[in-house]
Amino acid sequence: MLKRRRVFITGLGIVTPLGLGVRHNWDCLINGMSGIKDISGIFNDCPISIAGKVSNDDIEEIKKAFPNESKSEGEIRTLFALWSAQEALKDANLFNTDLSKVSLSFATGLAINNLRDLSRWLKGKDFDYETFYREFVSVSNDSIMKNNSHRPSALIARKFGLEGKNLTTSTACASATQAIGIAYRSIQRGESEIVLTGAAESMINPVGLIFFVLLGASSNSKELTACRPFDKKRSGLVMGEGSAFLVLESEESAIKRGAPIICECAGYGSSIDAYQVTAPDPEGKGAYLSMKRSIEDSNLNITDIDYINAHGTSTKLNDIAETIAIKELFKAHAYKLKISSNKSSIGHLLSASGAPEAIFTSLAVKNDLVPPTLNLNNTDTKCDLDYTPNKAVKHPIKCALSNSFGFGGQNGTISLKKLL
Repeated sequence: MLKRRRVFITGLGIVTPLGLGVRHNWDCLINGMSGIKDISGIFNDCPISIAGKVSNDDIEEIKKAFPNESKSEGEIRTLFALWSAQEALKDANLFNTDLSKVSLSFATGLAINNLRDLSRWLKGKDFDYETFYREFVSVSNDSIMKNNSHRPSALIARKFGLEGKNLTTSTACASATQAIGIAYRSIQRGESEIVLTGAAESMINPVGLIFFVLLGASSNSKELTACRPFDKKRSGLVMGEGSAFLVLESEESAIKRGAPIICECAGYGSSIDAYQVTAPDPEGKGAYLSMKRSIEDSNLNITDIDYINAHGTSTKLNDIAETIAIKELFKAHAYKLKISSNKSSIGHLLSASGAPEAIFTSLAVKNDLVPPTLNLNNTDTKCDLDYTPNKAVKHPIKCALSNSFGFGGQNGTISLKKLL
């Protein structure tokens, strides 16, 4: 039987609608600031008017850091990924080591889709591909490469000379958490020593926004406070964009390097609902299994968990299903847990959402501080747990879970543990 090695988080890097950098994002998060912005003046005739958008000033700063990569327009996701990956490597003090041995586990959900369903949005005209591409997409000879799921990971590897194992996952909104889980498992089993893992997403454009309108998942509210997980007035998700990366490292490697250690990545669990493509199992069966497997993988008990960073999308179905799953798994302990949703502050980063949420969870564990769920003023009667409404709370956190649940019933949970 293979020895289970301990896995530590030794570096963090992040870009979100709150801004650039880990310290800035964390300070904004715990002080109740929001990155949700009015985008009504950006896209004409778009039915969505708010989103968690990275500011133009921050985008310009990222472009200055990567001038060569910025020459290829229309793929901001990759620039987000490069910036946060660099920050994570820097935070882990890895630039003075041989990066060729570092592995990469990346997550994305961006794909090229059949666009015929969008014809209704083109002012009633018959859908015409030539017109669409001329008006909405700057086609170039590398346009297919710009949209490939593995593009950011390929450029990150080239930029920083990462020649270890490489994997890109695409499992909807569970993608980032599953990428982190795969990185953890690779180190735990002795297949890798150091893995740079994370995700990036940017779908704040007419096509990306309309996809979620068609699915009936987006809020069409114009209020900047519309992302209100677990609130009875919640009306759907609010899209966000950005990127986050973590450096995961074996205990042996971290100690040998004298690396800064944030916390331990102690477990990973995943599942699939086998229910509906666009709705969670109403009884939360998949979410239950994902959390249960992560706790079991960590050799922890349910009473060891103090905090859950919830998937908390602000949609009618997800928030109730996740609450049901938590209560079913934790029983009486569910009412002692602190729970919160970062999406109320940064929006839903879709496939990338689990990456910044894992960072925020690691910092919650390190600092014994629970980030708030913003805009939670009238809790849904079916959501009757402690979701940390509106203000951060000091609370001892020995162990925490970070949940990500996606379309198709994809579920992922990681367990993070304080170094005692």
